[in-house]
Amino acid sequence: MKKPVIWFGAALFLLGLAALIHPRLKMPARKTEVEVIGQKLEIETQRIVTIPVIWSALAIAGGAAMVFLGSRKP
Repeated sequence: MKKPVIWFGAALFLLGLAALIHPRLKMPARKTEVEVIGQKLEIETQRIVTIPVIWSALAIAGGAAMVFLGSRKP
């Protein structure tokens, strides 16, 4: 029963580490189609989201704690 806790903790640890290494994410915000002189133009804007360092650190610490506590024997 402790295996899912260990796997979730490891995934949380790796996601926190990835967010610490690369904290900026680009996401598409919207697409707009414009027709100019018979030509269709597609305009796509992007949103850049920055993940705070404290969230990354909390994810790393929480994931490590879940792996450690999940692997302990009762």
